Amino acid sequence: MVKTEKMDRIDLRITREQKKLLARAAALSGVSMSSFLVNNALDQAKRIVVKSETITLSDRDRDLFYSILKNPPKPNKNLVELMRNHRR
Repeated sequence: MVKTEKMDRIDLRITREQKKLLARAAALSGVSMSSFLVNNALDQAKRIVVKSETITLSDRDRDLFYSILKNPPKPNKNLVELMRNHRR
């Protein structure tokens, strides 16, 4: 017996013109409208999430970041106190 994954459903309200355009694009792509919509929505969602969760540094900032990692500054009085309180 093959176990199938249950699928969630999303309902959309769109104009007739929007539906025609989406159907045409799906047909030109050789896929069903559902596949077309899901694949394109997922691609866009992934791009948005990656952009939101990625930090891009300039060359100058990258070099500064690496130099601080290689030669970290000595902890100041406030940091020492904070770490001391954290360990309690």
